[in-house]
This record gives sequence, structure tokens and C-alpha cells, in this order.
Amino acid sequence: MCKWLASFVLAAVLARGAFAASSNTRIVADGLGFPEGTILINKVLYFVDYQASTVNKLEDSGYSVVRKMPGCGANGLVAVDGNLWVACYDSGVVESISTDGTRLGSVTHSTSGEEFNRPNDLVANRRGDIYFTASGDRPGGGKVFFLSKSSNVAQEVAYGIDNANGIALSPDEKSLYVGESGADRIIEYQISRDGSLHSPQIFAQLDSLTPPSGRRHTPDGIRIGPDGLMYVALFNGGGYWVLNKKGTLLKALEVPGEHHSNLAISGDGRAVYVTSVSGSSGRIYLLPL
Repeated sequence: MCKWLASFVLAAVLARGAFAASSNTRIVADGLGFPEGTILINKVLYFVDYQASTVNKLEDSGYSVVRKMPGCGANGLVAVDGNLWVACYDSGVVESISTDGTRLGSVTHSTSGEEFNRPNDLVANRRGDIYFTASGDRPGGGKVFFLSKSSNVAQEVAYGIDNANGIALSPDEKSLYVGESGADRIIEYQISRDGSLHSPQIFAQLDSLTPPSGRRHTPDGIRIGPDGLMYVALFNGGGYWVLNKKGTLLKALEVPGEHHSNLAISGDGRAVYVTSVSGSSGRIYLLPL
């Protein structure tokens, strides 16, 4: 057997073995429109409902609204110094609020004076600097911006992305990962000391990680777990995937629902919250890892 055929057969076997239906799946929030932006703060899950444009908190008795944000189109969340930053997909700004819902401020444009076109998701480094994606409204129109903790104006650090979406930092904060939803892939950038990005390369072309099926695997939210592995919510693809540090598919979990936009991993690495949307109905599931 020639090398390329052996490699293909091995990849196919590994991929089939990696797929599994989720077990012990539990609904922890129901009756939502389009849940997104799941993050954990001191074991408390915060998330947004894009359809209702609200920031919410999950409690034992259910979820409660932290803040209503009409016109924002709340889509992504990140925590910095105990406060929240919200990506407003519809209004094109990034808002800061406290965890009790008090408005703290906003970032409205880049250093070039550019307004943000569909802010989508955010990630913060240990210093409190923020990277966020702006999806754009045309192929190749997506960008990444860098917001220093000491500034209220963001700097464009990447462009030419086909629907920039989920975003995550490597554990050593030397690499930034960006989901390119229009191309079903994840791009890896190297981070310079000043926060700028360079040397982009394809980290994972998702549709090529499984045997050909005609099914798209579109990355949405991206998280790096306590184990250093990458967890990818699939807007198209049936649930979420786990990739290793080289972009190899380790595990694929099916989750109920048509689309899965984001996820959050517990601090002990033993459970994952996954958002799910079917039609106009959204839920959040809790699954063991």
C-alpha cells in the first residue's frame, strides 16, 4: 500500500473512532432565542442572547437578565478585571458593563477612525488586553482588532478574513487563533510583544479532517481548555470538536440542535457548556468531558 493511501485509511479510521454521540446531556437554559458568548466567572456562567440582545447569568433557579442592550445585537463576551466586555454585532461597538449590568463605557472605532463591522467574539490575555473579531459583511472583509488595557481605541491587527468569528489565545499567549467561518478553517497568528500579529497560517482546515461527506464543518466559538486542547463549537457540523496543539481532530461530540455557536469549559476541565439553536429556539446544554 502506498504512503498516501495508508495515511488516508488511517485518518478515516481515527476520524470514525473520534465521533460519538453525547451522553448525560443536560439542558441548563431553555427558551432562548440565539444563545452565544458563553464564559465562566468564578464558576458562574454568563452568556448573551443575540436575538433578545441581552447579557444573562445562569443561576441554580435558571437564568436571569443582567442587562438589556437594545440595538446592540449582543454576540460575544469576555471578562477583564471582574467586568464584562460585550461585542455588539448590530451596532458595531464594544461595550463594557459590570457583572450587575451597570454600563461602564464603550469602544467605537479603531486608531484609523474606522468603525467596527459586525463585532463578533473576544478574548483577553493575562494583562487585560483584548483581541476581538469583526466579521465584516462581504467575503474577505473580516478583521481582528487589538484593544490595549491602557487605551480606549482599538488597533487593526489582521484583515482579509472570510467571516472572522471565534477567537482564542494559546496557553503561552504567543499564538492567536481565529475562526474563519466562510472558509471552514482556523487561522493561527503569531503575536509580537506590542500585541500586533504576524505569520498567519492555517491551523486546521476543518472539512479536511474527516472523510469526505459533503457536510460542512463551520467553526464558530473557540476555546482553549485547561488541558491545552482546542474546543470548537460548530455552527455547521452537529456539535463541537476537540483538536490537539497540531490541529489534529481528537474527538467530535454530537449535541442536539441544528447550530452550535459557542461553548465554555469548566475550570476543572470536567464539563462543557454548549449553546444550541434550532429554528428560532435556543438552549444551553451541559455535558461531561
